[in-house]
Amino acid sequence: MRNQVIKGVFWLASAKAIGQVLTWIISIVVVRLLSPQDYGLMGMAILFTGFLLLFNELGLGSAIIQRQDLQKDQLSSLRWVVFVANVALFLAIAAIAPWVAAYFNEPRLVSIVRALGTSFVVNGIGLPSAYLLQRNMEFKKKASAELFGSLVGAVTTLVLAVMGYGVWSLVLGSLALNAGSNIAYCVFAPPILSHAFSYRRIQDFVGFGFKVAVSRVLWYVASNADFMIIGRVLGTVQLGFYSLAFQFSSLPLDKLVTLITQVAYPSFSAMQNDDKRLQASYLEITSAVALITFPIFIGLALVAHDAIEVFLTSRWLPVVVPMQLLCVVSCLRAVENLNAPLLVAKGQGGLLLRNGFAQAAVMPATFYIGAQYGIAGVAWGWLIVRPVLFVIMTTWSIRVVGLSFWKYLGGLKHATVGSLAMVVAVLLCRTLFLAMASPRVDLAVSSIVGVLVYAIYNLVFNHDDVQRALSLVRARRAPAVPLAPVRVIDGKTETNVAFSGR
Repeated sequence: MRNQVIKGVFWLASAKAIGQVLTWIISIVVVRLLSPQDYGLMGMAILFTGFLLLFNELGLGSAIIQRQDLQKDQLSSLRWVVFVANVALFLAIAAIAPWVAAYFNEPRLVSIVRALGTSFVVNGIGLPSAYLLQRNMEFKKKASAELFGSLVGAVTTLVLAVMGYGVWSLVLGSLALNAGSNIAYCVFAPPILSHAFSYRRIQDFVGFGFKVAVSRVLWYVASNADFMIIGRVLGTVQLGFYSLAFQFSSLPLDKLVTLITQVAYPSFSAMQNDDKRLQASYLEITSAVALITFPIFIGLALVAHDAIEVFLTSRWLPVVVPMQLLCVVSCLRAVENLNAPLLVAKGQGGLLLRNGFAQAAVMPATFYIGAQYGIAGVAWGWLIVRPVLFVIMTTWSIRVVGLSFWKYLGGLKHATVGSLAMVVAVLLCRTLFLAMASPRVDLAVSSIVGVLVYAIYNLVFNHDDVQRALSLVRARRAPAVPLAPVRVIDGKTETNVAFSGR
């Protein structure tokens, strides 16, 4: 199991790293070519298409991964449900596009929202294949598909931005990314649909998936209310600044933590009936995520001003303060993201709903109050309220495996202290040696000092975890005993084979 998890993270991380190096270079060029208004328009459109995307698989993807026994006719019926749901969503978004434009008083949004809606039809075909690859822990194939999509999307965006297509370079680039990934998913796990459909055979899936889907809706409302409120109260330009700040402060979440949760969920599901083993695995992964992401987020906050000025020019400096605040919040969001895979693996859909209601009840009002003080006020709202919700929701979540909150915090100790040591070292270095330095010099020296101090701290005070991490890397090279993939039951005969059309 450990080798499977390590290899899964390795392949997903490798694909993300290769894609990210190229897309970051392209993104820097694109940001220089486009305006804050272009990003603001895209941010407004994504608010509504992103909301409907929460329903594109009705939570059935989580049910496919979590269910230990899965039959061929059930898989076929689930594919039909997902496809029909996505076609319905495409028609719905085409119909509500004028309302979206009216809400933001931006007529251009009608065509943008309708164009983005075409991605639903593609998702309806490809998403079940993606979930089957994840369930079977075929992460090399899944990573390859996502890398292909990322490259297609990034190149499309760059070419169109250079040609002067403005916001449409972002729209068509997003569609190209989505199409590329889904086509590759289907190549690796060809969709097979039978003519027969039985709701009775998938009724349990739908019930479980409904709870997951509703919890996602509540999470989306809580997490994206800031975009909706800023767009309405502060306008397109300020939303463009905030969108970029949020994007940069979330990059490690999107590119690293997301892939870890992709691997964690099927592995948690495989040990769902062994709480002791599941608790140990959850703590180990949470500690590893903190050790990696805390210094990245805090480091981004420390160098935000210099990095924005050097790479994006001074016209994007309004991004700095909200980005710094959101980076601190992202430390909590990174480790909190592992709670959902834990709850879903244990079949705790009700508790997932409770966490969603807690966020949806508090965050929108916080953002509205913060918006009265600009985009920095919204970011302060995140920083003030999110730690409280983090403590409450994490305490609820970890009880399902008998884990105390104090033991949980023990796993975050070295990541937190090491990051604070890095902050002190960088600030002292700036005060003593870099007061008159240029932004480029300050950025380079601060980055080097931060990395060295964090590394030295962990080598001295966290030697055991460093050795464990190295042993995990070495374990990746060892042959892994494959997990049983989808357990396909056909009549009275049970065979453990991957449902991939063969």
